[in-house]
Amino acid sequence: MPLITSKSWLDPVLPEDLPPSIISRADALPSKAAFLAGRLATETAEQLTRLLRITNTYYSNLIEGQYTAPADMQRAQSAPKRERRLLKDLAIQHMEAQLVFERALRRYPAEDFRQLFDPALVSALHYRLFKDADAASRTLADGRLMQPGRLRSTADEQVVVGQHDAPDAAAVLAMLRHLQEGFGRIVDPRRQLIAVLANHHRLAWVHPFVDGNGRVARLLTHLQLVHLGLQPGLWSLARGLARRHEEYYRMLALADRPREGDLDGRGQMSRRHYFGFIEFMLDVCHDQIDYMTAALNREALRERVTRAFRYNERLLQLKVRPESGPAVLALILQGAMPRNELKVFTGLTPRPAIDELQRLIQAGVVLSPTPKSRLVLPGLPAWFAQEIFPDLHRRFQ
Repeated sequence: MPLITSKSWLDPVLPEDLPPSIISRADALPSKAAFLAGRLATETAEQLTRLLRITNTYYSNLIEGQYTAPADMQRAQSAPKRERRLLKDLAIQHMEAQLVFERALRRYPAEDFRQLFDPALVSALHYRLFKDADAASRTLADGRLMQPGRLRSTADEQVVVGQHDAPDAAAVLAMLRHLQEGFGRIVDPRRQLIAVLANHHRLAWVHPFVDGNGRVARLLTHLQLVHLGLQPGLWSLARGLARRHEEYYRMLALADRPREGDLDGRGQMSRRHYFGFIEFMLDVCHDQIDYMTAALNREALRERVTRAFRYNERLLQLKVRPESGPAVLALILQGAMPRNELKVFTGLTPRPAIDELQRLIQAGVVLSPTPKSRLVLPGLPAWFAQEIFPDLHRRFQ
């Protein structure tokens, strides 16, 4: 079968007649995300966002069949810059890339929705993800080295993924520009959200790079959700996709299919399966926001913090008192607290309270910006987060 060369295969980029189920699910998502954000103090939200960069990376990496322990990634977050350069693990690179591009979005917000689909952005993400990776991670099946950031363009860069023959390499750039034009012209916020989720499939279908397309697609979708104000720093799309990874791959493959009869749209590819993929992505978004909202329920959080302070081996080894659990819970809920106030919360007299605070800081569940900082902040080390956010990091087979 000859390779696809025409960008018309992508038409309609987003059909006008979207099903009511997609519209209603897209309508409900922003308010749910806002409700989640409203449950968190600013300082706690910042710590959760930092933690979930690890979660995103952990699961995106796991989807690709690679494992990096969350604790290792958290250590890398705090490592000196010189040492971070020595960390070639792709998961660490993903985490760093997400941070770099999130900062760029905050400092230079996209004024035009089209910018979020720019082929140059797609290429820049790939470059940042792989530029510091070791040679083994960039070696292709035929022995060549993948070039970070290089879009497929030549005859020796044709790709077959499972049952999918990716479009001709020479057509990649034109197809990405076509997607940018089609999705980028959308102005309705509801349809913009749908466009972001739809693009996840279309980008994977075009397969713009010889390798690394899945990582790029997941990171790009995350950044687009940031732009839309969906607060993806407080929930993890990658976690939802990884926990349903077999269905994720199946829905991607179904959306690759050619049109199946006259009732399946008017384009070259199946509209029914395209809509099915968008519905799947919306379900994953809702599921992960619901998960984090439930995890932050005050009563449930109180029970899990109390249990952690009674039974967690690390806290027991440091001789942290179980009675200090309510003080840490108050800190999580409040977001920041005067050091002296936290000491009072422990219920101890001054000298023992100082020692207890030092143990909490040593454990990482309390953060002190400086040794004598007036305010202390909540800490969310990966091991503690696993205690208070059920099944946050799980390794599937």
